[in-house]
Amino acid sequence: MKIIDEKGKFFGLINVVDLLVLAAVLLVIGGAVYKIKGQDSAQNTPKTVKVTVITPAIRPEMLSNVKVGDKIVSGSSYTNVAVKDFKIQPAYMINPDSNGQRVEAIDPYLKDVIFTLEGQTVISGGTVNLGGQDIRSNKEYYVKTLLYEFKGQVMNVEIIE
Repeated sequence: MKIIDEKGKFFGLINVVDLLVLAAVLLVIGGAVYKIKGQDSAQNTPKTVKVTVITPAIRPEMLSNVKVGDKIVSGSSYTNVAVKDFKIQPAYMINPDSNGQRVEAIDPYLKDVIFTLEGQTVISGGTVNLGGQDIRSNKEYYVKTLLYEFKGQVMNVEIIE
């Protein structure tokens, strides 16, 4: 028995063109199922992520609206990330002394705020996205709520299993 007979049928059952169309349809359906189901359902389970962000040199009067429990905003909508804790401490500066050496100094007026934010996110690929922003140590992060927005820097990222 020939693989393709004189009528152009594959094993005498189905036309070669019809077989190619059927294979293409099955590939599209398989791809759609893969995309919807995902590679691994364990990867698609949300994980709790805690991030520590320092916002340096903030004027103290701008801190009156900061409260534990504030929800982080991304674009114009709330996310599931909230302020779990914050600490206000004197702002550290690096200033030259009389010899031109760089020395650490405490600013008598400005404050550094260290935020602890926590929320749930699905970790996919090589990035962790929390509140609409990628997070990694030393990366910029905007602590943005309904009433305030501070530009900070990520100090620590903790994924809680």
